Amino acid sequence: MVSDESQPGAPGDDGGDSDSPAAPTFDGVDLGVDLEIDLGDTLANQTHILRHAPPSRFLPSGTVLGDTYVILEVIGEGGMGVVYQATDRVLNREVAVKVLHANLMGDQGIRKRFHREASVMTRWTHPNIATVYDLVDTENAMAIVMERIVGASLRQTLHAWRGPLPLDLIGVIFAGVLDAMSSAHAQGIVHRDLKPENIILRRDPDDGVTPKVIDFGIVKILEGTTYTLTGTLLGTARYMSPEQAQRPEALDHRSDIYSIGILLYELACGRTPFEHENHFTLMMDHVTRTPQPPGTLRADIPEALEALILDCLAKAPDDRPASCDAIRERLFDALGADAPGPTSAVDLAPIEHPHGATMLPVQTGIFLMGSGRREVWLEGFHLDRLPVTNRQFERFLTATGYQPDDEQSHRFLAHWPKGRLPKGLEAHPVVYVSWTDARAYATWAGLRLPSEAEWEKAARGLDGRRFPWGKEKPTAQHASFDRQHDATRPVGSWPAGASPFGVEDLAGNIWEWCEDVDDPAFYRQGPDNNPRNTVGAERATSVVRGGAWMFDARSLRTSARSSFPPTWRLEMIGFRCAR
Repeated sequence: MVSDESQPGAPGDDGGDSDSPAAPTFDGVDLGVDLEIDLGDTLANQTHILRHAPPSRFLPSGTVLGDTYVILEVIGEGGMGVVYQATDRVLNREVAVKVLHANLMGDQGIRKRFHREASVMTRWTHPNIATVYDLVDTENAMAIVMERIVGASLRQTLHAWRGPLPLDLIGVIFAGVLDAMSSAHAQGIVHRDLKPENIILRRDPDDGVTPKVIDFGIVKILEGTTYTLTGTLLGTARYMSPEQAQRPEALDHRSDIYSIGILLYELACGRTPFEHENHFTLMMDHVTRTPQPPGTLRADIPEALEALILDCLAKAPDDRPASCDAIRERLFDALGADAPGPTSAVDLAPIEHPHGATMLPVQTGIFLMGSGRREVWLEGFHLDRLPVTNRQFERFLTATGYQPDDEQSHRFLAHWPKGRLPKGLEAHPVVYVSWTDARAYATWAGLRLPSEAEWEKAARGLDGRRFPWGKEKPTAQHASFDRQHDATRPVGSWPAGASPFGVEDLAGNIWEWCEDVDDPAFYRQGPDNNPRNTVGAERATSVVRGGAWMFDARSLRTSARSSFPPTWRLEMIGFRCAR
């Protein structure tokens, strides 16, 4: 079945104007809500100077804190306080303001520690922490003013991936997190509450994501109060070090290293090592239980990464890695990669690949994906200008002797009589190949299949177009579709149908295998940074894109998609490669 993602509920029409679900909020940051507020009217009609009247649970829009910060809207709430989007009317910038709950303000110990910790944070900056600009302390309000970050929390990212994260993405995230924590520890600062909710992945048009660690010092401010035994402890207890449960007054940076081990375990395995709804049981698990080895939960985890994670989770602080710098070095050794820096743009020159194809570059950056036109960031890549041909596939067979042995192998290259390439079909796209066959070819060529997101960006361009060539109604000059022919045609027969990146034959003639497992929810609501739905032991169906010669014009849309079992071999499915 073909799913036309161009507009929900209206096959064949290119939408994108439907109401999008409200953007999520997170305790400490704006996660991308565009607020349409007339600041002039707000200030003129409902300005409140908060000096004497005790606050309600939420401050009204227009409230002014410390004569400087104009409250606009609630963007999140946690156990400690409420976070607001606000405007700094002195410096004319948007900020986030965390206002402590009223029940915390009467504790003089909290006030004292609030000043001490906030003062430390305002003097310390790092590219991977949320910068604290100011603190506000009046008779009836205590607030921390900080950088407003637009991005998803690591918790939301985990939900979006629906399981373990790709290993390369773990490296990207932890490169920044470990840098931030190394700097913090050098300043004598211990976070004490590292968890996915306190790491934000800020979206950057050029570099993809920049991890930002937030809420340093919050646990320190609240220590010694009954608050630390109630409220949000369940969420924190999953990441708590053994010494934090036993003797919290004696913590040092090694407690954060244990929490980093929990985070690495969760990102690599899709779950924390200890899971329980009772926070006291969780705390005792950290003290007494040995975690299940990550390799038993994920087959492709490198042994060196498993060893690093388990070392970080040592019960005795002295048995853990000595520093975040040491973790960083071991992490990237385990991943077999250099620690990532800023993403470099793909060389904009085409590549003449040895497997006999021209590969065209698709630039790093954001494009609009799916019917909701959600913004998705992709690292730059190269894609074959044309689908793989019968002639190219014949070279692969000659070089490797490849022969499938699955239950559908009798359909392998069914259009080749006696396994020989017929004359006249050399330049036609190879068909009757399964996802498994296509992947074998790509591996031989030193390449890979494109992710579904990569395929769509190459077809759709940066303007979210309906067809690869634009909005013009499809004709025989653009593609082969709707049984204009009774079989495939030679590749490159429709130059007028090329995409903005110059990639041809992305509409019609054949469907093309992508790397992804099919999951419509992942496609619509998955991660917004290099999404590829490939993690998982079981593969139900694999995504195909592009339409085919026997399908109508709706299949040509850049958002049309379908899927088939990965061992199926059909006369209408081929592939192209990416790098």
